[in-house]
Amino acid sequence: MNEILSFLLTFGWILGAVIVVLFVILKSFANAGPKQYITLERRWVGNPMKDGRTVALSGEIGFQAKILGPGLHWFTPFINRAMKHDVIVVDADEMMALEAVTGVDLPIGKFFGDPVECKNYQDGELFLANGGQKGYQSTMLPPGEYMINPHLFRWQISNEYTVAESQVGMIEATAGAPIPAGRIFADPVECDSFQDSEKFFKNGGQKGPQLAVLTPGKYRFNPFLFKFHAGLITIVPGGCVGTVEAVDGKTVPSGRLLAKETEGHENFEKGDIFIENGGQKGRQLQVLMPGSYRINTMLFKVDVTTPWTKVGSDEIGIVTVLEGEPITDPTKIAAEEMDLALHGNFQNAAAYLNNKGQKGLQIPVLRSGNYAINPWFASVKIKPMTTVDIGKCAVVTSFVGKDGEDTSDDKVNAKIVPNGCKGIWKDPLGPGKHPINTETYRVDMVPTNQITLSWADARSSAHELDSNLKTITLRTADAFSVNMDVNVIIHIPMGNAPKVIANQGSVASLISQVLEPAISSHFRNAAQYIKALDLYTKRRELQETAKEHIINVLKEHFIDSKDTLIADVVLPEALTKIVSDKQIAEQEKATRIVQTEAEDERRKLSNMTAQANMQEEVVKSERGVEIADNVAKAAVKKSEGEKESAINLASGKAEAVKLEAAANAEKTKVNAEADAKAKTLIGEAEGKATESVGLAEAKVVLEKGKSNAEAYKLQVAAMGEDNFGRINSLKEIKDLKLKLVPDVLIMGAGEGNGGIENFLKISLLEKVTGKNFLDLVSKDAKETAKEKTKETTEAVAEEKEKK
Repeated sequence: MNEILSFLLTFGWILGAVIVVLFVILKSFANAGPKQYITLERRWVGNPMKDGRTVALSGEIGFQAKILGPGLHWFTPFINRAMKHDVIVVDADEMMALEAVTGVDLPIGKFFGDPVECKNYQDGELFLANGGQKGYQSTMLPPGEYMINPHLFRWQISNEYTVAESQVGMIEATAGAPIPAGRIFADPVECDSFQDSEKFFKNGGQKGPQLAVLTPGKYRFNPFLFKFHAGLITIVPGGCVGTVEAVDGKTVPSGRLLAKETEGHENFEKGDIFIENGGQKGRQLQVLMPGSYRINTMLFKVDVTTPWTKVGSDEIGIVTVLEGEPITDPTKIAAEEMDLALHGNFQNAAAYLNNKGQKGLQIPVLRSGNYAINPWFASVKIKPMTTVDIGKCAVVTSFVGKDGEDTSDDKVNAKIVPNGCKGIWKDPLGPGKHPINTETYRVDMVPTNQITLSWADARSSAHELDSNLKTITLRTADAFSVNMDVNVIIHIPMGNAPKVIANQGSVASLISQVLEPAISSHFRNAAQYIKALDLYTKRRELQETAKEHIINVLKEHFIDSKDTLIADVVLPEALTKIVSDKQIAEQEKATRIVQTEAEDERRKLSNMTAQANMQEEVVKSERGVEIADNVAKAAVKKSEGEKESAINLASGKAEAVKLEAAANAEKTKVNAEADAKAKTLIGEAEGKATESVGLAEAKVVLEKGKSNAEAYKLQVAAMGEDNFGRINSLKEIKDLKLKLVPDVLIMGAGEGNGGIENFLKISLLEKVTGKNFLDLVSKDAKETAKEKTKETTEAVAEEKEKK
């Protein structure tokens, strides 16, 4: 048992020793894989580190600067401790910046260590031995695999900086020489687009924003040294201009608002050239036209929203320049006129200033088109062209230009000068559109056609020249207030238009200051001697007098007066009623006359209709008379002696009947004429109608008596007094139905049997011929009566027509 125990103790010591030996051996070796490396820490037995370093060299206690690469490595166990690290991989689109944890202290004012030979910072002992400085290292490591001591260096792997096609790269250095006083941006230095930090420092690169910009591409620069700003390229859209303001450069001289133009910077894309050639800070004269620009927007502030100055086809642009030489002549309101071609219609501000252009209002105007004008250099007012309508002319008064010779006479109050000179232009502008600068020229429109000015409260006019003219109130001789509307037609000859403007200032002033008082006062003065109702009867005389007066007044003011018309006269209501009543009475009288004439026409139509209806009977009667006449002639031939006596007796009887019929027709005609006359005068007055009827009846009686007397004379002449008496006696006997032949007739044998004998002869003749001579005479009398009636009717109509 003791032997076993002794063996176990002995074997235990041996086993323990073997284990210890194996442990020591294992601790004395370290194996690094192909993508690994080893750093060591010396814990005991060694020299202390010098110079305040925190990483030790060989033989010094602490983290060792030396590293061990891939493979199996032996070291003293318990004194050194090994630590494995993976190889640092920087990909193809990456870069690595380093910071040394220890090393030589940087001089005051320096922030980056100078580069030293150290195998891309993979040999820490060499870095320290060669005086490597602690802090940020200026050298960048490109893509690759690196074994760098993490106890000596800290690193940052970052992607490459990419500037796209639509971008511009701007750099700001965090270290370098100080920027000169008064400057904001560092002077440019050669440093391979900031990718060579050593050159940047060596060539005196300054800290702060850099003037140079990075164009599209990929860049590797130290992110600890340079801050990268990616901005968009400057795009000026079509129809706009880009205005530029520089934040760095020389100071603009006193009295100037805009920086002078600088050559060579190629539309501000080369900021270093801008600064190098003396570019001034502030607003720039030059503008950017539409396009894309790679401009350092930290150096230049660009506004791309300013539109072109657009002048339409019927417009003008009035320009006011804000920069240039001052106007020193106190009598001038505008800058000296300069040829627009010298400065491209104010688009080349530098050329304008180089030609000593003055600031202020400009005389020339911009015509139709688009203009890329710097709004800081000049402002433009868009105004419509001056339009002169047909029937008008434009009188121009110029406030600029040279003094011209006065072409007017003593009757004109202001100078009238040749066109283009300062003053009122002699020749007005005719109808059309004119590019007149209304800031340096005044334009007065003068009507050259005939215009009517109305002194009336209510009117409609194509112009507004008489808008302030009112109805004229007159005070008549009989103390009535009468309102009168007056129209005056005037004409201003085109050649006299400048004189009118020179004397009155405007046509409106002429009307208010000359025409209105002249015309109103004339009519008021004239009305003092006229009664209110006479304004109707003497209206023409008053109008003609006013016309002559106004012609003379306007002639003194170079205006032609074409006519003066009294348009309306408004009487007081009391007078108006009297006149209205009189007119109503006259209209009623005229109406009655018309009605009477209409009644006459109706009556004439009735008479004509009746005559037409009787025509057939007239013809029959005429044929009957002819037949009777032929029979009578045959009987006469048979017995000439007896026929002669019978015809004489029949003729006397026929004439008597004829005259009687004529008298009756005349009576009918006179009665008809009296009735018509009475109807004509019915509407006028009942009393007068009654009087007319009485006169007509008296005239009938008179005419009847005359007709009877005339008939008697004709009967006596035809038949003799004895026969006439006998025939009329027989008619009376017949009418009274007296018995002519007694039942017993005793006759004597003497020769003179008188009327009885003749009567018996007629009876014997009728028995022999078989004809009734009294009927034949009656037909003849009827025909004569008809003719007499026709002649009387025609005479009455002729007499009425004469009246």
